[in-house]
This record gives sequence, structure tokens and C-alpha cells, in this order.
Amino acid sequence: MKSPRFAILVGVAAGAMLLISNTQLLRAQVQGAWTLTGNMSAARELGAQATLNDGNILVAGGTDGTNVLSSAEVYSPSSGEWTPTGSMAEARKSFPSVTLPDGRVLVTGGLDGSGSVLTGAELYDPASGTWSSAGMLVVGRYFHTATLLMSGQVLVAGGCTVSGCSTFTGESELYDPATNSWSPSGNLGTARWYHTATLLGSGQVLVVGGSNGSTLNSCELYDPVTDAWTSAPSTTYGRFLHAATLLGDGKVLVTGGNPFHVALAVAEIYDPSANQWTATGRMTQGRFAHTSTLLADGTVLLAAGGAFRGCGRTSCFYPTATSEIYDEATGKFTAIAHLNHARYYHTASLLSSGQVLIVGGISGGALDSAEFYVPLTLAIRPLSLDFGLLEVGLTSAPQTIAITNVSRSPVTFTSIASNGDYAQTADCPATLGPGQSCTVSVTFSPTVAGTRPGSVTLSDNSVGSPEQSIALTGTGEPTALTFIPSSLSFPPTFPGTSSAPKSATLYNDSAAAVDITVIAISPTSGTFSQTNNCPGTLTPGQSCTFQVVFTPPDSDAPYNGTLSVTNSVDGSPQTVSLSGTGVD
Repeated sequence: MKSPRFAILVGVAAGAMLLISNTQLLRAQVQGAWTLTGNMSAARELGAQATLNDGNILVAGGTDGTNVLSSAEVYSPSSGEWTPTGSMAEARKSFPSVTLPDGRVLVTGGLDGSGSVLTGAELYDPASGTWSSAGMLVVGRYFHTATLLMSGQVLVAGGCTVSGCSTFTGESELYDPATNSWSPSGNLGTARWYHTATLLGSGQVLVVGGSNGSTLNSCELYDPVTDAWTSAPSTTYGRFLHAATLLGDGKVLVTGGNPFHVALAVAEIYDPSANQWTATGRMTQGRFAHTSTLLADGTVLLAAGGAFRGCGRTSCFYPTATSEIYDEATGKFTAIAHLNHARYYHTASLLSSGQVLIVGGISGGALDSAEFYVPLTLAIRPLSLDFGLLEVGLTSAPQTIAITNVSRSPVTFTSIASNGDYAQTADCPATLGPGQSCTVSVTFSPTVAGTRPGSVTLSDNSVGSPEQSIALTGTGEPTALTFIPSSLSFPPTFPGTSSAPKSATLYNDSAAAVDITVIAISPTSGTFSQTNNCPGTLTPGQSCTFQVVFTPPDSDAPYNGTLSVTNSVDGSPQTVSLSGTGVD
């Protein structure tokens, strides 16, 4: 028998537990999701991002939407925080960066705050946090590419040579870190900007698409041995503001792009050994000015970018928060979680943990936010378990968690553990192969009344997320041992005589047996006395009855007492209030 007040309290507690559980889940379950990290000190678009040899990330320059920036800052994946570092000598935007083999970072060209095209290049030294001159480009340029060659030299190619891109160049040039100097290199067959340049396994550089006032589908190959450019097969689709990614097998994936008022959803793969392009799967969303990052398992992450929609008689572009994964083995793109902020013209880096960091970009204005993606290795269903109400001392029926390895690599478990008032058993092998599944069975055994949070934690070698937590919720319910009525009031009784007996029944409404250890009336003067038919153990659903008699010694005053039953459950002892008055 439960009071309405108890039911309300339990309902509130259960609701609060659900809220706590969901909050824990959002913090713990990060695989396959985007998570915001520390904000930069300045909003940045059209800046440069480079991975340092210690795994930290450098961002430099760009524009905050009002001013072109010379500032730079460094992101620490371990702390999730940004730290200002030395500023460049020249503020610049729309320029590339390259991390050199010795750990320094080279930036070249760009546009300054007045719209002038820069010829200057600079080197960032992570050890000192300072910038120094890297000489002058032969041709000032922006929207160009910079590619680290196998020799350690840097190839700069194409780009715009005046603000507004009314003129552009096919000239390329080489930077030699050993001499800190620039020299002219072979010319592209077609001048272009907003193209991509990818270092192939052969040491050659593949340039794809771009614009020369018209969208290009032409491609070219640079051979560092001959220092010359030759034509390569054209892509099926002209594209600029696209992305190109070197795959693990040496092929190049090209995605998206903007051939004016269209966000391409088509993708193509270049095979260097066959020197040809092949169509592959269609993206889930057309996009341009996006990022494309090769993940540790060989799949490719495409993040955010620009898209188009109809605006009356014109087309309007907007940033998207969508992202997707490309799997070369199947040739398919699969939509995944949305970013927290829609953005385009952002930058991306693969962290040493296997996570991908996205920084800045535009979304109605320049962004200072950054977020990271953790690759999905283990699909876990469900992501939380709720055991509801259960009496203290009992054990629930098991609930099951299904775990599937959806990655291309084996997952090795180091431990599977539960905490709180929960126990688990798992049939997971030490190593779960790609496509394999296993289950974890969880039971709830509340030790005390109230909300009882807990979790199951999987520790493994998942890339970027070696711990996965499944939130557990449950509420312990006090064992229900109840007196009805809870008080007995006797009519006026002559002193020295006994009243007619009044009864009170003790109910065990729980699903557990209750041991009765002591039955007593206080005070022990004999004014109140009792008899009962209670056994030593009251089984679930069983009741017993107490017969109480009032024998007042005189008529001076009212008399009060308490019948108490001490037992093995929370809230012991259970009591009945006794009262009566003697009369002349």
C-alpha cells in the first residue's frame, strides 16, 4: 500500500534521473558526433591551418569579417584550448600554409587589408613561437596552392595576381628551405585559381580544376624531376572550390565544387597508374568550400561547405552543417551527424588521436568556434538504460546492450565494467572484428532508496575515443511495510478496566520477505497491551494483525503510547500511535 505522496516523490525522482541520464549521455557518447571545443581568440575565415610536429594545430591570418589579421594561435588537443602565439609581419588572407619536415610552417602570398596582393612569405618556428622572413615570391598571388614535395621543397602554383581575380597566373615557383630562397619553375598549361594540388605517391603533383573566369575541368601533372607540367585527363565535371584527397591506395578523390550557382554532389577518382578518372558514388549533399579529410580507417570525412537554394529568380548560397563519410570499398557516401555550426571556407586537420578538428569559416559572419569529429567505431544500441523503480534488495531482470564494430579495423577491448548498483556480463571477445557484434547484459540491484545513477564503460582501442559510456538509471524504492490504521484512539474507559480491543494490520506490500525482530509498546507501564499473529518473517503480500487493549490506571489525564515493530527494512521501526482517556 503506497501513499499518493510517495508516488509523486518517486515520479519526480524518476524524471530527474532521466534528465541526469541524458546529460551524462551527451557528454560520454562522442563517437560519430561533433563536439564543440575551445573558441579561438579571434573569428577567422580564409585563414591557414597547419599541423605542428607535436600534434598541436596552428592557425594564422584570415579575416574576422572586418579586418585582415596578422595574429596566430595554437590549439592543444589535450587541453582543448587556444594559446596566442607570435603574429606574422604582414596581415594576410586567402593563402596556404605548409608544414616543413623540420617542423617550421611556411605561409605564402595572400591579400592584405588594403586589397594588395602580397609577394612576401614567412616562416613560423614552433620552438620560439615567432615568425621570420622566407623571402619574396617571384609572383605575388592569392587563392593559390602550396605543396610539399618529397625533396622537402615547396611548389607554389597558380592563383590570382590582382584583387578581384581579374587576372591570374599559370606561373609556378619553388621554395628551398635550405637556402630560404625562391626560384621560378615550369608554367601551368592553363592559368587558374581556386584549384587543388595533390602530391601523388610518384612524387608528381596533380592539379585539378579551378577557374580562369570559367570553371575548369582540365588537369595537369607537375614532375619535379623535369620541373615541367604536362596535361592530365580532364574531369567529367568542371569544378572550383572543390576538395581533393589522396586515398590510402594512392588514388585521388575529388568532391563537390561550385561551377557557378551549383553545388556539385558528384565525385570522381583519379587513378595515377591508369592515368584516368572514374565516376564514384554521389554525395548526400552538394557542397563547395568544404573540407575533405582522410581518416585512419581509409574512409574520407566531408564536412560542411556551401550549398545553393532557389531565391526567387536567382540562386542563393548558404553554409550547411551536414557531413558525410565516403567509403572507397563500396563507392558510397553516407550522411553522418551534423556539425554544431553550419560553416564554409573553414579549415580542417586530422589530429594524432584520429579525430578531425574543424576551425572557423563563415556562417552569417566569420566564426571563432572550433569543433572536432570522433570517427564512429562501435555502434551501441541503446545508448542508455532505464530500470525504473525497484525495491531495495531486489535484482532486476537483465537489459541488453548491443555492440557492433562498424569500422574497417578490429576493436580490442581492455575492459568492460559497470559501476554503481549495477552488474554486467558480456559475451564480447577480446577482439571484435569488423562487422561483428556482441552484447552486454546489465542488472540493477538498488542498495538504498532514491535515484541510483551508474554506467557501463567500454575501454578499447577505438580511434579518437578509447572509452565509451552507456548511462544507466534506476530508482531504489523503500520496502513497503505499512500499518493500517497508523493510529488507534480508544473511548473513555473506567480506571482498572480494559477497553474492547482495537486492531491494526501490518502489510508487507513488497516483493521481498521482511524479518520481524522486536515488537514493543512504549511506555511499558501496561496502560496499553497487545497480542498479534505475526510470524518471525512476513513474506511478500502477507499481513498480520495486532489487537491492542487500553487499561487506564486512573482518570487523571489522557494517555499516549506507541506500538512499534522493528524489522529488516528501511524505515524500521513501523509504528502505530495509541491514545485514550480514563473516566470516573
